[in-house]
Amino acid sequence: MNETWKEIKALSKDVEFVWMQFIPFHGAMRVRMIPISEFARMVENGQTISIAGVTTHALRNDHIAKGARATSAIHLVPDIATASRSPRRADSHRLEIFARFAREDGSPIPECPRDKITTLTRTLHDQYGVYILVGYEIEVIFLKPEAITSSSDAKAPISNHCWSAVSSDVRSVLPLVEDVVRALHRCEISVQQYHAEATPGQWEFVLPPRPPLEAVDTLIRAREAIGLIAEQHGFRATLHPRPYTDQAGTGAHVHLSVNSVQSRDLDEKDQSMQTCKIDPFFAGIINHFCSLMAFCLPLDESYARVASGIWSGGEFVSWGWQNRETPLRRIAQNRFELKLHCGMANPYVSMAGLLAAGLDGLQRGMTLTAGDCQEVPSEMTLEEREKLGIVAMIPRSLNESLEFLKNDKALSEVLGCEYVNTYASVAEEWNNHVLGMELKCRRKWLLENY
Repeated sequence: MNETWKEIKALSKDVEFVWMQFIPFHGAMRVRMIPISEFARMVENGQTISIAGVTTHALRNDHIAKGARATSAIHLVPDIATASRSPRRADSHRLEIFARFAREDGSPIPECPRDKITTLTRTLHDQYGVYILVGYEIEVIFLKPEAITSSSDAKAPISNHCWSAVSSDVRSVLPLVEDVVRALHRCEISVQQYHAEATPGQWEFVLPPRPPLEAVDTLIRAREAIGLIAEQHGFRATLHPRPYTDQAGTGAHVHLSVNSVQSRDLDEKDQSMQTCKIDPFFAGIINHFCSLMAFCLPLDESYARVASGIWSGGEFVSWGWQNRETPLRRIAQNRFELKLHCGMANPYVSMAGLLAAGLDGLQRGMTLTAGDCQEVPSEMTLEEREKLGIVAMIPRSLNESLEFLKNDKALSEVLGCEYVNTYASVAEEWNNHVLGMELKCRRKWLLENY
């Protein structure tokens, strides 16, 4: 780590401060700010920052979920390779680095999602000879300030446009959108494409495929940049899953591909070597789908997208080639898109869950069922669905998803019972807190904070 740090330090001579960033189960960014000289001293002496162990059980309002111990401590270990400049030019004197949770001796704690992703990725590589690539699509709605401050349910999007349109409305917000892409470029985040989406004020930014942990880190940095640039232009960027009930929602689609380590550098014809590993991996996701929704749809608000007719994945656990009305859309032999994933989810937690489910599918040699569906599942007859193995409905609330998760022994075994139990406690208590808000206050709070 010291050598990596020396290289970064040499290239960042004008840096004054380091922000050590970490994301507990609740999904919100937390930061420890350190002068560069002090951070350099810590790294060179192998020292870490200690924080309260109850951080693993913290809610977004700093209340603590059941099961926490007041006597424990967590150490923040910086992942130096994630060092990045702030996306805003005015903040270029600051270096931002992600940290993992560890014990005093440096070993990971059971509730560290970063370590969980790393461990699962390594197991898939070493034991099954596969590597996973992950690509995220960021859907975001840009709002005028009055959408937040108004006591009514005013929409106040920055534009009213159609999907992929280039209208006068779209042209009026291009300075904001293009500034976002420039800011991402400064952070060394490439954008494959971007376009106006179907909901008023909604845009989509497509990120490139990366290994799982790098993909999630990139997603977090990209979202942060989008929010900061929107503020500079006087607007609010929100990931709210469905702020307008008469419009399609906002998702955080995840593209997953399973690739053979052996055939990484071989011709395309040799990719057939991995076929026996692709379907079992995605069969694991289908098999554990209802449990995974506890990670992917973490608030009752998220379940507004569990609906047919809005291309968000529909209402039944299923998959289909190029079918946007199934929650798993098959795009290539080795690649699926998960549509039922919410921007309110902690992407480290949901990614660890997806990898764990896929690993369980490989370990047990599962067969991919619940498809290939080429219709809208909710419009099919019971017999038609049963013929394709489509029998499970997607949960309609967080508590329903958590019930599946708590009874899913196989998934808990892969992720670890302590990890699953802590997450479930945090998610349940936070969801109950949000549900306790008066409806208009809840909408305002979610728009302000997600």
